[in-house]
Amino acid sequence: MGQEEGREQGWRRPGGVLSALAVYARSHMWCTFAGVIVAAVLMMLLIVMFYMRAQYYGFLLETTYTTEQALLDSVNESLTTAMEDYIRIGSNICVDVDALTDTNLRGTIDEFAAGDRGAGAKQRMKNALRITGNFSNMIVGVAVADQDGILYQYDKYEVSNNTRIDLWDDQSEAAAIFGRMRELNSGKQIPRYLILSSPHEHPNVSGKGILSIAFPFRNGFSYQNIPYILLLTFQTSSLEEILGQLTAGHLDYVQGYIEDEEGRILLHTEGRALIGEDAQRYQEKRHLTDIAVPLGGYGWTLHAVIDEERILAKVDASYQPILLLYFVALLVVLGLLLWACSRTLQPVYLISESIAKVRRGSTSERIPILGTHEIWQLADSYNRMLDAISLANQEVEREHAQMIENMLMKQHAEREALESQINAHFICNTINAINYEAIDSGNYKVSVLLKKLSNILRYTFDQKHQNVYMRQEIVWIEQYLYLQRERLETVFDYEIEFDPDYDNWPCRKLMLQPFVENSISHGFEGMREGGRIRICGEGYREFLKITIEDNGCGMDEGRRTVIRQILENPRVAREKEVGIGISNVIARMKMYYGEAFQVAFETEEGKGTSFTFILPTPPPEGERKGEEAE
Repeated sequence: MGQEEGREQGWRRPGGVLSALAVYARSHMWCTFAGVIVAAVLMMLLIVMFYMRAQYYGFLLETTYTTEQALLDSVNESLTTAMEDYIRIGSNICVDVDALTDTNLRGTIDEFAAGDRGAGAKQRMKNALRITGNFSNMIVGVAVADQDGILYQYDKYEVSNNTRIDLWDDQSEAAAIFGRMRELNSGKQIPRYLILSSPHEHPNVSGKGILSIAFPFRNGFSYQNIPYILLLTFQTSSLEEILGQLTAGHLDYVQGYIEDEEGRILLHTEGRALIGEDAQRYQEKRHLTDIAVPLGGYGWTLHAVIDEERILAKVDASYQPILLLYFVALLVVLGLLLWACSRTLQPVYLISESIAKVRRGSTSERIPILGTHEIWQLADSYNRMLDAISLANQEVEREHAQMIENMLMKQHAEREALESQINAHFICNTINAINYEAIDSGNYKVSVLLKKLSNILRYTFDQKHQNVYMRQEIVWIEQYLYLQRERLETVFDYEIEFDPDYDNWPCRKLMLQPFVENSISHGFEGMREGGRIRICGEGYREFLKITIEDNGCGMDEGRRTVIRQILENPRVAREKEVGIGISNVIARMKMYYGEAFQVAFETEEGKGTSFTFILPTPPPEGERKGEEAE
C-alpha cells in the first residue's frame, strides 16, 4: 500500500506527468525510432518547403527585374518623344509664331512692354497669347516675361478675379528665370530652352499636374541680350499615363518615378503626394531596389523601384497554407506511427528522392501513392504542392509571354502608324526645307505661303484627332483661303468673323472645307476679279450659327435641286455621282451633332450662294449613331 500511494502522489506532483512520459519513452524503443523518423520527416519537409520558397522567390524576383528593364526602356523612349514634342512646340512658336498664326505677337509684346498697358493693349496681349496657346491641347498656360518679371500671362483655366491664382504670381521668381535664360543664351551652347520643375500643380485646378518650359525670343537674329522669354505651361497627364506603364501587372511591389536634376521627385506613379520629395531619401526610407536610366538630355533620371520585401511577403503568403498542411499531417503521423513504423521509411525514401529531383530542377516527377494512411497522404500533399508550384510557374510564364506579345504588338502597331505617316512627314519636312531656302534668299512672301501650306498639311494628315475645336477649324480655313487667294491673285477676297467666346465649340475636322472649295471652284468660275467669300460664326441661343456665303455666279435650277436633295439625304450624291464632298461632310456632321443639327441653303444665278449651319452641342460619344471609330 505504501508503494502504490507513493506512486499516486508522484503522478500528482508538479512535473510528475512529464517524468512519467520520459520514463515511458526510455522504456519503449518505438518512441526513439518514432522520434527519429518524425524529426527526419520534419526536416526534409522543411528543406523542401524553404528550398521551393527560395526558388519561387528567386524566379519571381528575376522575372520582375527582366520585365521592368524592358518596360523601362520602352517608357524612356515614349517620355523622351513626348518631351521633344513639348520643346518643338515652344521652339516653333518663338521662331515662327507670326507666320504660324498670322498675328503680330512680337509687335504686340513690344507695344505692351513700351508702356501702353491700357485695356486695349491688355486685350490684344490676351488674344495673342490665347491664339499661341491654341497650338496644342497640352498647353494650359502662356506667359511672357522680361528682366522685371511677368509682362502678361494667359491661363486656359481662368476663373473669376476674386478666386483666381495666377500661374506666375511671384515677379522675382519670373525675373530670376529670365536672368537664367539670358545667361544660358549668352553663348553658343545648345539647348536654349529651360525646363522648370515648379510649379508642379495648377493652382486653379486641383490635382492637375503641370510642367513649365521657358523659351527665348531672339534679339533680332541673335540670342545675345534676349528681350523676352516665353513661358509655356503644359499639362503632365500624358507623361503620367506613360509613366504608369511601369506598374502594369504588379502595382503592389513596383513603382516608377522621374527624378529631376536637383534630385527631387518630379512625377510618381503613386500620385502627387510624393512630388518634390528627395529621391534618395525616399528610396532609403522604404528600402527599395532601384533600376534607373537617364531620361533624354534634360538632366532627369527615370526610375523603376522594386520592393523586394513585398515580393517576399507575397511568396510567404502563398506558402503559409502549405506549411500549415504539413504540420497537420505531421501530427496525424505521430498518432499512427506505432502501427505504421514498419512502413514509414518507404514514403520517406520516396520523398527524399523527389527532393533530390527538385533540387536538380525537375518538378514534373510525382511520388507514386502505394497506400492510404497518413504518411502516404503526406506524400500526396507533397505531390499537390508540386502541382501548385508547377501551375504557378506556368501562370507566371504565361503572363510573361503575354506581356512580351503585347509589347511586340504595340511595337508593330507603332511601326505601322509611323510607316503610314512617313510620306506626310516627308512632304512637310521638304516644305520646311524649301521655306528655309526662301527665308535665306529674302523671299518672305514665299516663306509665309510655304509655312501656311505646311500647317494645312500637318492638320490634314493628323489621323489621331478627328474631333477638334472650332478655333482650330477656323485657323485652318483662314490659311486655306489665304493660299487660294494668293494662287488666284485678284479673283476673290475673303472675310472671317468669328465670336472668340465659341473657340472651344466641338466640331469635326475639315467639315467646312468642301463648302469653301465649292465657292472657289464653281462660284467664281469665269470671274477674274471681284469675288468675295464671307464666313461668319456667332452664338445663337444654345447653338452656334455658321454662315458661308459668296457673291459668285450661283447655281442653275438643276444643280440647285440636286444640292437640296443631297442636304436632305447624302446618299443621293453617290447615286447621281455629284457633290460627293458635300454629301460626305453632311453625313459626318449629322452623325456627330445628332438630330438637332440643321443646314440651310440659298442660291440665285448671278448673285451667289450661301450655306447656313446650326450646330448644337454634340451628344456624348457613346450616344452617337454610326460615327466611325477614331
